Amino acid sequence: MGNFQKKYSPDLRSFMAVSTTNYAKFMKLLPEMASISKIAPLTQVHFQKQPSLAISLLQASRYTQTVELKQQGFKQPEFQQGEVLKHLHRTFCVRVYHDAKMAEVLSGVHDSMLPPVFKQPNPEMKQVDEKAQLNRFLGEWLSFCLEYGEVDIEYKTQLAFLS
Repeated sequence: MGNFQKKYSPDLRSFMAVSTTNYAKFMKLLPEMASISKIAPLTQVHFQKQPSLAISLLQASRYTQTVELKQQGFKQPEFQQGEVLKHLHRTFCVRVYHDAKMAEVLSGVHDSMLPPVFKQPNPEMKQVDEKAQLNRFLGEWLSFCLEYGEVDIEYKTQLAFLS
C-alpha cells in the first residue's frame, strides 16, 4: 500500500464548542452588544504595557453582527520597518450570531475571507486548519481581555445612544 494522507475534515463539534465559548466571552466583555445596531466604534480595551484593542461594529442585522477587533498603539522601534510592524498588528473580522449564540473568525491577520479548509500546499503557506486555529486564538485573545483588560469607561455612557 502507498503512503496516502487522509483528507482533512473540520471537526464541527470542536468548531461549535469554540464558537459558543467565544460568543460567551464577547457577551461578558460587551454585555449590551446584541442591542446595538449603529455602525460605530464600540469600545477600546486597555492593557498595562500592551497595545490597546479597538472593537468596532462593521455590520448589524437582526440576529448577526460583524465586528472588527484591531490592536492599536504599537510603538515602532527605529529598526522595524513597515512590513515587520504590519505583522505585529492583529486585526480580526468576527461574525457574531446572536440567535445561535456563536462567534467565528471571518478573516484575520491581513487575510481576506477565510475558507473552512486550505488546500495543501498553498502559496500563502497556510495550515490546513488555519480557520480553526484562528478561532481558538480569538478565544485566547478574548480571555486575555477579560482577565487583564480594562474596558473604556466612555463605552458604557455611549451605549444608550448607539441603540
